[in-house]
Amino acid sequence: MVAGSTTGGTRMACERARHVGALILTLLLGGCVSYQPRPLAQAPHWAPTPAAMPGQALPQLDLAQAATLALRANPGYRAALIDARISTLQLRAAGLLPDPQFSASVDHPATPGYSRAWGLGLSEDVAWLLTRGATLDAARARRVATDLNLAWQGWTLAQGTAADFVDVWSAQQRCALLRRQVRTARTREAAFARALKRRDVTLESAAASLITLSTAESQLASAEQTRAAAQARLHADLNLAPTARYALLAPTPPPLPDMRQLDAALAALPRTRPDLLALAAAAQARDAEFRAAVLAQFPALSVGITRASDTSRVHSSGFGVSLSLPIFGGAQARARIAEATRDRAAVEYQARLDAADRGARALDAQLRLVAAQRAQLLTRLPPLRALAAHADRAFAAGNLSGTAWASVQQSLTARELELLDLEATLAKGQVALAALLGHVPPGAAALSTTAAASSP
Repeated sequence: MVAGSTTGGTRMACERARHVGALILTLLLGGCVSYQPRPLAQAPHWAPTPAAMPGQALPQLDLAQAATLALRANPGYRAALIDARISTLQLRAAGLLPDPQFSASVDHPATPGYSRAWGLGLSEDVAWLLTRGATLDAARARRVATDLNLAWQGWTLAQGTAADFVDVWSAQQRCALLRRQVRTARTREAAFARALKRRDVTLESAAASLITLSTAESQLASAEQTRAAAQARLHADLNLAPTARYALLAPTPPPLPDMRQLDAALAALPRTRPDLLALAAAAQARDAEFRAAVLAQFPALSVGITRASDTSRVHSSGFGVSLSLPIFGGAQARARIAEATRDRAAVEYQARLDAADRGARALDAQLRLVAAQRAQLLTRLPPLRALAAHADRAFAAGNLSGTAWASVQQSLTARELELLDLEATLAKGQVALAALLGHVPPGAAALSTTAAASSP
């Protein structure tokens, strides 16, 4: 009976040990992340062509719609969204306690008569109590900086998409004007060819007309290439297939601010520009890291408990303390590096703020000159258009030579091309200035609330 009871007790102890082991294994592996392979794409993944409703093509795409579509479909911006997720996970990891350390040892004596010795230990690093607050502050600041950088990247993408939109629209208008110039040159060349057969013009005049036609066709070909390149950039912004087709509406950029509005916007830059807010958050992170490095100069402390049995079967329990000795200056050196890194962040912030103010004022002055030049050209175009219409009627009636008629038409086309260039420069500059002043670019309205909510 005694032997049976002993055997039963041993069996129960073994079962209990197995259950405890299974529980420990479950606790250790229950929170582990499992691995699954992530195959890469083998073909391009394009965004759908802009549509007013599912299945209905958008009749015309305007500036704000293009920027909005870029924020939804641009792959580079989608990758930045994952960066924001990573910063959130890093913040969670920064607040976790360090894992305890478990140790076990077994000694097999070589001398007969002695029993096997063993030892168990459990320790925990408590130095994190000193630096946990500063570490969490640094992680929070880095997360805010990541969110604000994401907002600024969205603003930059919206601005770049708007600029490419203006380039495509301007290139389309330029091609239309140059096609008209080519038609004019071809009409003139046909007239000169007929006159040359009648010997009404010299060969030199006919050759000059042919050269004018060739130059106009070359300009049109170059403009078509420029339009195709701008269209490819806009397709890349919107992540559209190269064969996508859609119409563009004339851009309506934000108006130029007056000097009072400009000064007020520049004074508010540290509170409105996401990139400046991101740099400020990054500087706060560096400050928290420096504070953590200063606290880490104190000796690292670990505490633990032990349970052991020696070869004489003497059992013991104990409490241990481990203390690092900072005598070689490693912690002090890391603190100095952290301090210099904080100083660099402050200098970088000041440099960005100075550059933002200087760049905005310079661009505003340039755009005012462009606006004045455009206004002056607009006063010259109506009489020139009236003269071109009169020349058309006179040429059709045979009262004006082909050379004079073509010269008037070419002058009008040149001035209209000049106006188109000025308007494109002004539109792109207005969008860029609005972004420099911290105003929300077209299509990026949702990002302003994100920046405000994330700002430290």
